[in-house]
Amino acid sequence: MTSTREPGRREANKADKQRRIRQAARELFSSRGYSSVTTQEVADLARVGTGTLFRYARSKGELLCMFANEDLRLIVETPPDTGHPLDDLITLCEPLFLALENQPENIVAYHRQTLFGEPGPHREAAQHILRELRDSIGQILARHGAGDAGPEDLTGRAQTVFDVMYMSIVRSGVDRTRHPDPRGELRRHVQHVLCGALPAAAATPPRPVDVGDEN
Repeated sequence: MTSTREPGRREANKADKQRRIRQAARELFSSRGYSSVTTQEVADLARVGTGTLFRYARSKGELLCMFANEDLRLIVETPPDTGHPLDDLITLCEPLFLALENQPENIVAYHRQTLFGEPGPHREAAQHILRELRDSIGQILARHGAGDAGPEDLTGRAQTVFDVMYMSIVRSGVDRTRHPDPRGELRRHVQHVLCGALPAAAATPPRPVDVGDEN
C-alpha cells in the first residue's frame, strides 16, 4: 500500500512546486518586468530553493516561458472565422498585440527566449506554439482557397505568411515608437502577402459599407 501511495504523493508534491514556481514567476514578472526580477526572488516567493527551481525551469528565460506559454496558447485554440482571410489573420494575432500592450518588456523577452534562448522544455513548448500558429494560418488560407495546389504548397504559403506576421509583431515590440498603429501596419503587410498566396478575389479586402447607401 505504501509503495503505491508514495509515488502518487511525490508526483503531487512536484506538481505543487511547479504550480508555485509558475505563479511566483507570473506575479513578479507581471508586476515589475523581466529585467528587474531575479531567479532568487522567484524561488523565495515560491518557497523553494534555487536548486529546486532550476529543476523546473533551467533559466530566467525558461521561467518566463513557463507562464507566458499558458497565455499565448490561446492564439491557436480555435482559428477565427470572420468570413475574410485578412480579418481572420489579424484577429488570430490579437493576443500577441494585447501582450505587447500590457507587458511589452516581458513579451519581447519571451520572443527572444523562444528564438535564441538556451534549450529547455518550456522554450520547446513556446516553439511548439509557434508551429501551431503557422498551422492555424494554413487552416485559414485553406479555408479561402489556398490549398487547391496541394498540401506541400499550402505549407509553404502558410510559412511565408507566418514569417511576415510574426516578425512584424516582434519588430513592433522591439521598436515600439516605429509605428503608431501596429495592427494597421501588420494588416498592410499581410495584404501584400495574400495577393500572392490566395486567389485575387479572396485576397481583396471587402468594400467598406457606406451607411448612406440605400441598396
